[in-house]
Amino acid sequence: MASLRFKKTAKAADEEVADAAEAEAPVQRPAPRTKNAPTPSRKQAEAARMQRLHPVLTKKEQRARNREIDYRRREEAFRTANARPERVLLRNNVDAHWSVCEFAWPVVLILIAAMLATQWLPWLSVVSSIGIWAYFLLCGMDVFFRWRSYKKEAYARIPGFNPKGKRLVSDMMSRMITLRRFRNPGCAVKRGEKY
Repeated sequence: MASLRFKKTAKAADEEVADAAEAEAPVQRPAPRTKNAPTPSRKQAEAARMQRLHPVLTKKEQRARNREIDYRRREEAFRTANARPERVLLRNNVDAHWSVCEFAWPVVLILIAAMLATQWLPWLSVVSSIGIWAYFLLCGMDVFFRWRSYKKEAYARIPGFNPKGKRLVSDMMSRMITLRRFRNPGCAVKRGEKY
């Protein structure tokens, strides 16, 4: 028993000695910095600070900076304009319904290819001409009925809604003509979904 107590006390004594050694060890401080240049005068320090705040740029750098500033300003204006409730409702209204207009680009490309093929099949010119006009008429009717549907919803949901001077019809047509995958901002509503 006595030997066990001795071992424990010896171990505790060793730990105390190690702690004391750590406490007595000198604190290592970083080496002082060497001065390898003279201290700048107040005038030089102010000039350096002003250069950091208002840098002198070359014409190329200035144009790049102006481009970046204009891009950010346009992005911010686009985001704020698209965050208005009438625009959000317009996007959701268009995105929730099928539209004849969203297939405009593929249909027009097919009809143009048919017009080019009239060299070999002359009767295709009549068919493609009638097809283009019929498709544009369908698109016009689609836009008209979608606009009526949107206005009805907007008057019911948005207090004090007034569509005049907001370019909502042109935005609606642009969104309806664009393929769903390429719409910007992207579609937040699936087809047939309530919004």
